[in-house]
Amino acid sequence: MRYALVPVKDLTHAKARLSALLSPVERRALAAAMLDDVVAALRQASTLDRIAFVTTDATALAMAAQFGFEVIDEGFGRGETGAVELAVKVCVERGASALAVIPADIPLLTAEDVDGIMHHGEHCAVVIVPSWDSRGTNAVLMRPPDALQLRFGSWSFFPHVKQAKRKGLPYKVIRLPRVALDVDTPVDLTRLVPHAAGTRSYSALERMGMLPRLQGLSLSSPSVGSS
Repeated sequence: MRYALVPVKDLTHAKARLSALLSPVERRALAAAMLDDVVAALRQASTLDRIAFVTTDATALAMAAQFGFEVIDEGFGRGETGAVELAVKVCVERGASALAVIPADIPLLTAEDVDGIMHHGEHCAVVIVPSWDSRGTNAVLMRPPDALQLRFGSWSFFPHVKQAKRKGLPYKVIRLPRVALDVDTPVDLTRLVPHAAGTRSYSALERMGMLPRLQGLSLSSPSVGSS
């Protein structure tokens, strides 16, 4: 059974690092729109048997019910690493043979990306997709689902690679530009917008009147567009 697991934090307090640009209500709306984009890609993928959320968020629970996704209740605020650790165990108990952990804040994700990750996993135990700066882990596929002990955060990519090597697991690192861009900061938004037309996230930013402001921020920031 091939699972995709999406950890969804409480959207009410989502994306605090965008507080200089967006109000709490706007941050929640953007986080929900990004989750919508991720879910759309997962639902269109041809290589998944099950999709599961690990969450306690009401919006995510309603979405899971709407689409028939499995729900794993983390019970209390464990943090992303703790929530995923619990969810991996539950997915194994439910019969998962392969597990792709996909974040809720990579709105450029496509079904093609998901299927590519899953196909790479047919030939190795671990597939890791790093963030654009090669610091974080933006997606990981494990076969079996508990092949790695996952740790998330800004510097998780190299520890995951090191762990796979230490365990003697055949692994592959693949770089997928759409998956590499997770949204946490204003600079991330400036990277996102030029490629996001047609996404729910772009529409949400447009409704907020954020596009002109982000264009101005992009022009004033020398780091935007580098990778």
